[in-house]
Amino acid sequence: MKLLSLLVSLLLGAAVLLLFLRPWETQHKSVEAGAEKAQQAAPASPAPATSDATAAVEAPKPKGAVASNTPQAEGSKPDEPKPAEPKKTLLAREQAEAERDAALKDQAHATTPGPPPAKRYFKVKVRDAGTLEAGLLPSKAVVIRLDGVKAREADESCKKADGSSWPCGARARAALTLLIRTRAVTCTVPPGGETGDFTARCSVMGQDLSTWLVRRGWATPQPGTEPALSEALQAAKTEHLGLWGGG
Repeated sequence: MKLLSLLVSLLLGAAVLLLFLRPWETQHKSVEAGAEKAQQAAPASPAPATSDATAAVEAPKPKGAVASNTPQAEGSKPDEPKPAEPKKTLLAREQAEAERDAALKDQAHATTPGPPPAKRYFKVKVRDAGTLEAGLLPSKAVVIRLDGVKAREADESCKKADGSSWPCGARARAALTLLIRTRAVTCTVPPGGETGDFTARCSVMGQDLSTWLVRRGWATPQPGTEPALSEALQAAKTEHLGLWGGG
């Protein structure tokens, strides 16, 4: 009787143990099946290419191309090397010509005379229509004779058509004095430098005094002067100005 009870107890325990083990086995098989499906769905990783295969597939690089670690897109052309810009070199003949041109320019500057130096004079007095005196003190006065013209003396007289005389020298002096007034007179300095008595071309406010005197009829051009003075003389005679007007 005891043996039968023990046998029944063992059978019951085996049944209970079988009930617990069956769900765990089912779950383990489900996990294994899911892992197998996932492994089958994953793409097979490519086998690493050997160095020989890479060398066979890789296209040869053009000569002179610069190596680059950046992969190029499929079908794109490799960057061609830019040609180096040639350095600008001066040939011997060109250099000789440049030096010769520079020498000619320097020679031209050296031979071309520049404008003569000029000086401004203040407190200018008119001695006559062709002579100026500049300086406050008589002992230090500078006498300037207007270049290119010949004028009457201050006390010289001229004859009219009817034979009468008139003070043409004083009239010419008064006309030049009225033009200068108290303005500064600019005169060219002779090549040897300023002296106590020299001949020069002078101007007032840009007006050349020699040309002005001839054009107004108060002076005549010296022989061999520039054509501008000759033209001024003809104009003064035509208009009967100054000496050509008979007072």
